[in-house]
Amino acid sequence: MSPGAAVVLGPADAGDDRVRRALDRLARLVQDGGVVAADSGADLGDDFRAARLEGGAGDRRDGVLAALRIAGAEALGPPAAISVALFGPDATKPLGAAATAAVEAARWPALRLAVAAADLLGPEQLVTLLGLEAPPGIDPFPDGLPSVVGTHLARFLTPFPRPRRLALLLDLWDRVRAHQQDRRRREARRATQARGDRRDDLYTRQERYDDDDLLAALRSSLGHEPTLAEAARWQAPLWYHTRCADAALHDCLGATVLARLAVTVADEGVPAALDRHRHEIAAAAALVDPGQLSRAARRIPGLTGLPARPGVILRDLERRLANPRQPSGDEAFVRIAIANARTYGVLAHGKAATLLWGIVQGPEDPARRAAARWANGSLAKWRAAVGHFSPERLPRWFQPPLLEAGDGVSIGLAIERGHPYLEHIGDMLWLAELCDAVARLDGRESASVQYDTVPFIDPEPPDRAEPSPLEPSLESIAAAAGGVAQLAGLAGFGAGDDGADAAQPARRARAWPDLAAALAAAVATESLTAAFKVPAPILAADGTALPGSGGERLEIALTPRQTALWGAYMGNCIGGPDYTAQCVAGRSVLVAVRCADGRLLLNGQLRPVRHGWIVAELRARFNHDPEPALDARFREWVATLPPQRPAVDGAPGADAGPEPGPEPGPAREARAGRRRVPSPAARIAAEHGPALVARAAQARRELAATLEPIAALAGRLPAGGPSEEPLTAMRRASRPALARAVAAALESGEAARLWRATAERPMAGALPDGAPELAPLLADAPLPGSLRTLARRPGVAEARTADLVALRVRSALGDLLREGHPALVSSRPRGITVPMLCACALAVTCWSGPGAAVLAPRRVHVPGYPASALHDEDGPWAAAWADAVELGADRETFWDHIAEHGLLVPEGWLAHGGWPALWQAAHR
Repeated sequence: MSPGAAVVLGPADAGDDRVRRALDRLARLVQDGGVVAADSGADLGDDFRAARLEGGAGDRRDGVLAALRIAGAEALGPPAAISVALFGPDATKPLGAAATAAVEAARWPALRLAVAAADLLGPEQLVTLLGLEAPPGIDPFPDGLPSVVGTHLARFLTPFPRPRRLALLLDLWDRVRAHQQDRRRREARRATQARGDRRDDLYTRQERYDDDDLLAALRSSLGHEPTLAEAARWQAPLWYHTRCADAALHDCLGATVLARLAVTVADEGVPAALDRHRHEIAAAAALVDPGQLSRAARRIPGLTGLPARPGVILRDLERRLANPRQPSGDEAFVRIAIANARTYGVLAHGKAATLLWGIVQGPEDPARRAAARWANGSLAKWRAAVGHFSPERLPRWFQPPLLEAGDGVSIGLAIERGHPYLEHIGDMLWLAELCDAVARLDGRESASVQYDTVPFIDPEPPDRAEPSPLEPSLESIAAAAGGVAQLAGLAGFGAGDDGADAAQPARRARAWPDLAAALAAAVATESLTAAFKVPAPILAADGTALPGSGGERLEIALTPRQTALWGAYMGNCIGGPDYTAQCVAGRSVLVAVRCADGRLLLNGQLRPVRHGWIVAELRARFNHDPEPALDARFREWVATLPPQRPAVDGAPGADAGPEPGPEPGPAREARAGRRRVPSPAARIAAEHGPALVARAAQARRELAATLEPIAALAGRLPAGGPSEEPLTAMRRASRPALARAVAAALESGEAARLWRATAERPMAGALPDGAPELAPLLADAPLPGSLRTLARRPGVAEARTADLVALRVRSALGDLLREGHPALVSSRPRGITVPMLCACALAVTCWSGPGAAVLAPRRVHVPGYPASALHDEDGPWAAAWADAVELGADRETFWDHIAEHGLLVPEGWLAHGGWPALWQAAHR
């Protein structure tokens, strides 16, 4: 039987029927409460009790707590015995009564926390914990064994007096509860939106609406169907410019109301949302002319059925609210109405920003004067109907008014001076309110604003930051305790430590964030960057599939930072100093198993023995026992590893091999008298090898998914070796074969994905700063002899291959761009980014085409939102030069070409809206 297996204990002379009944009851107990419930010693009837073999996760208190929830107190003995089993021999009657009340009220999270803290707090303090409550649907302690969490808590709470321990635990409870409520609120808000991204579909529909509106204005102005020449000579009248500006404003106001409605639906439900936003819906629906709404609602064959303007949706909602015969609170109708609120908001913001920048950068002509009159328009009527949606912005809204609207003084400055203010359209506060509404729909408090001629406001959620091992999660009490315990170990603080000087500020912490921050500040950077020694056969398994049919993959620990991230998610201390010291010394290897979606399932510690490797530890999340089938498959893989000591030369992947025997006496004596000078290759390998191999292997693994579009090109090459790795096949391919493979990928719409993939360079990311002798590893050129040994090391070789293939794919993209390959230049690449657009434009300009001019000769300020300039060293154009050079651009000739013909862009990319639409699409 496996360690920790559930068993029954009973009379030796019991008959088969009694044993069978006891085993059936044990199976039900384990099925409902987990194998740990067998540790409770629960009464199974027929004089049998549940028990466990040694070696399993958890202890008796975990078993009693699990069985108490499943079998009830009757199966576990008298109340006093249960209280002692949970809280220890110091348990009192009031504590037992509080525990009974918690069980009857189903306050299991509070009971679990009290059990975990039993060795740290007195009975009266535990009674306080047992009284904690959580809102419905919130569970601050949903997972993790209380015994394990208790060990983690003791690691860093022991130095504190008991009253401070209680205060920190109460603060932790409140913060985890608030974190879960906030997460639940964010998830509910995002769930109101349609799952698929419909921005491109809706953008195409809005383009068609604008085109139809323009043609209608043209026909109305001429009074007849125009000829091609008349259309080419026609200049839009001023009223048309003003109508377009009004449409952009009204769409922003309508999208703001729609997003606010979606937020309240998620937070409070449909009836409350309709009641709260009734006046906003009516005011926004009344802004747009009914004829325009009819055209926006018209269905166009081949295009999305979504209306072109949000006002159509608000009009339909307003009609339902105004008609008592219609079920205005129809849940399905309202949820369908708000399902694309975010999409309308993002597109309305982009369209308005492009319009505002066009006004600012336009020439001094009648259209600009008309725009100034529009910017001076008052929003008093709108504010009287709906008020301000982001009133907290008013005293700090220092955005200069558009074209000096009003008296040219910002709202914030007027308030600061104590002057009355009248809000104008040109104050552009409405644009910030729209982005705030979209941000709240994404779960953020507000949008970020940067003041400029036109404010730069980011309505999109920021990219998810890379997790830090120094920021413990508040996902649950178990995760928080495990993360802080790991920090305490790295900082040398807590039980069993005298306490490092740097960690002493943690003793003054009175709140959970202060404690975590003080411990994180005390962790030495070096403790997260050392290189682990990993033998080559195990390193070769990094990123490979775990044998079996489950789709799980193996991940080998190469640095303490990696294991610290593991520990932060798994709720254990695998990133602590003990494990780290063993791995740095080569006495053990740490392994993780990830499922197909990337979640960590297991952490294991392997140790070398004479005839192979053994599994010293293997645990699931929060130190639970692994699933038996996965446990068996992992151990079967370990059994296949060849016997080998961990590397001792400092290089992951180095085969230690047998130690050489002593040389004959005379030879040894002759060598002892002279000092051997290491070769450049040996010196570089010794100085940089261990850390570089570790960083390169980790970078290559982390970028595996990002590099998939490049690896997929190998399938478009002529057949290579029978087992050739895709990137290796790409590296060995001839330039024409590689160009054909890239062209085929472009025809499948892979241009933007290829660009993003080739921007990731694992070798470049692994090189340390201040090591110019390693720079040739990044060049697509023969290496000097001093680097060839290092370049063949496992990890380095694969990372350098990925970098070289990325350079060659970029070169192939440049060749195709230069020859005007239709798959690349005939239309805007789907998903184009700012770096790709800027680099390609710089390259095409240096080649003098093929392309169309988007700037007049000698102009450097690029139109569009956000504003940019070719000569701005901190802007996107300067940042794109390295990419442009990889495409084949010659930077030395750039300004000559700008003087000759201006900035060029592939002409096909300018279809459907010209440069403003292209620039906006790149910023999505």
